[in-house]
Amino acid sequence: MLNTYLFLAFSALWVIFFLYAWSLSRRQARVRKELDELKSSLEGGRREWKPDVRTVEESSQFPRPS
Repeated sequence: MLNTYLFLAFSALWVIFFLYAWSLSRRQARVRKELDELKSSLEGGRREWKPDVRTVEESSQFPRPS
């Protein structure tokens, strides 16, 4: 009986590990795709990048207290 529980626990840990590894590989693929898109947009003539920089006062996320 103890061997059955040990086997089930060990199997569950391997399943969790493979699910985690799979999710990491999907995240890495997504980041790689975004990086490739950024590289292609920079090579395509848009060499000037202007970040969306707003001060706290301009942002609607942080309303000014009355």
